[in-house]
Amino acid sequence: MILLKNAFYLAWTDTRARYKKSILGPLWLTLGNLVGVLGLSIVWATLLKEEMRSFVPSLTIGMIIWQLVAGAIGDGPTIFIRQAGMIRNVAIPAWFFVIRALARQIINLLHNLVIVLGVVWYFDFPVQSITWLALPGLLLVIFNLFWIMYFLGMLGARFRDVEYLINALLPLLFFISPVIFRPDRLPVNMEIIWLNPFSYFIEVVRSPFLGHIPDTKNYVVMLGILLAGTIMTLIFQRLCGKRIAFWV
Repeated sequence: MILLKNAFYLAWTDTRARYKKSILGPLWLTLGNLVGVLGLSIVWATLLKEEMRSFVPSLTIGMIIWQLVAGAIGDGPTIFIRQAGMIRNVAIPAWFFVIRALARQIINLLHNLVIVLGVVWYFDFPVQSITWLALPGLLLVIFNLFWIMYFLGMLGARFRDVEYLINALLPLLFFISPVIFRPDRLPVNMEIIWLNPFSYFIEVVRSPFLGHIPDTKNYVVMLGILLAGTIMTLIFQRLCGKRIAFWV
């Protein structure tokens, strides 16, 4: 429990240090994302012929969840590499560094929730009784990101090219994931979208916010990914976890 508390404390310290001596501090996270949401809303609402009142909340939530996912995945391959000195000299379990990195992304998410509240207020978007279903969806996303970051951290420590591969794939994943668009609003049937697992990461959180109960399939797939990914990570950790100190 003490290690867990320290991981979150260090994550908050990392966030503050990043914006040290700036006037707005971590609020730059919120401001930067707000500008991005406004710019994308103007362009894509016009291209997709969507009403701003329904499009902006959908895009806002999609962007915020995507930034949580992309931030965690992009951070994953270097989790252990960045903490090489501590790993070599201090007996701390590997999960501590994963929690610390994931907590940073959660802190960023909490800052970005201000944008969601602002959009809900400005567009007078109705908050319905099923909105709370976004919470278990978000927890599923966070639990999945834990094993993904853990696995990528070990893989990235062993193979340094993993970091560059992930950074090359993330822009592509952004456009083929339902961040900007809603799958049910596309003019053609795009079932191929659901071959992308990150589509479920977004929809399982966004749908309740927009007044829709997520399809049971979303939860089944998310739980399946969590189970399979956790087992794979545990096996890899058991086989190679003790070598991390030598790889970094």
